[in-house]
Amino acid sequence: MTKDQLLASGTALVTRFCEANDLEMPAVRSYRPEEWRFDSVCAYYRPTAIHIALSRCAHPGRAGMSWSWPGYVIDRTPHGVMAHELGHHVDHVLSKIKGAYGGDFSVQLRAKTGEPKITNYCPNDWEWFAEIFRLFVTNPDLLHALRPNTYAELRERLELVEMRPWTKVLEGAPERTVAQAWKKIAEVPRQGMLL
Repeated sequence: MTKDQLLASGTALVTRFCEANDLEMPAVRSYRPEEWRFDSVCAYYRPTAIHIALSRCAHPGRAGMSWSWPGYVIDRTPHGVMAHELGHHVDHVLSKIKGAYGGDFSVQLRAKTGEPKITNYCPNDWEWFAEIFRLFVTNPDLLHALRPNTYAELRERLELVEMRPWTKVLEGAPERTVAQAWKKIAEVPRQGMLL
């Protein structure tokens, strides 16, 4: 898939999610390379809008150090980036105390579940939530296997739009990606789950 196609699929998915959960869909603003003024990010959220530069997003990873894949734990493709940025929007909407791009909902959820970050991109509670939320939207069955307490808490408040088993979501992904997902699932401690 091209980055344009991945942006279209990600936008369609987050739009369906917003509709299913009676949330206002934030505006999406796409930027050409010469318009983008940030070196270290491919997108950002500010209340009511997702800003994204396709040129800065990842292609689906098939080899080497690139592990990004739509619906996988690591997904820096435009598809996953849209769901991540929607996570900031949902955090902002569900929070009583709001910050620049998140709020107290993510802080309280992380404290309540006590579950670790899902990726290495986790400088604060807002990003912890956005990364977990990305998987909640793109591959909730995989999130359920990896972070069952957080998944359960989110399901109490939000409806899913992706219902396929995680292996079906990752159909077509490189073998190494699916194998790594199985490995991550096997490493999850199963005691003390809320379920």
